[in-house]
Amino acid sequence: MLGCALLDELPHRQSREGDDIVVELDMRDDLRGPAGSLHGGIVAALVDCAGASCVAAAGDRPVATLQTSVEYLAAARVGPIRAVASLLRASSAFGVAEVKVFDVGRDNRLVAAAHVTVSYLEGTSFERKVR
Repeated sequence: MLGCALLDELPHRQSREGDDIVVELDMRDDLRGPAGSLHGGIVAALVDCAGASCVAAAGDRPVATLQTSVEYLAAARVGPIRAVASLLRASSAFGVAEVKVFDVGRDNRLVAAAHVTVSYLEGTSFERKVR
């Protein structure tokens, strides 16, 4: 799940690689911006989803995003687009993940690097459908 009904309609997959969370998105023409590459807002949504999922899984609690910082490094044009989130720090109140975004079809070209900071929410254990 990408976090809302609109984004969940996008052709995507989530998985785990060790402690990392991976979100992959298939490239479609309707996701391209005016220059023909993946729209930056879609890249930011992938970053947020992967980073928040990574921290939530580490703390076994639901989260809310506090801040996202994305550096766009290259255009994503071929796909699939792959966001890989790694936990940098988790405390009792918040967590930070590093997210790298790759264009798999362009020899795994690094297209964005980001940090996602989230706050843990009160509630029961976090159950994520990530395989």
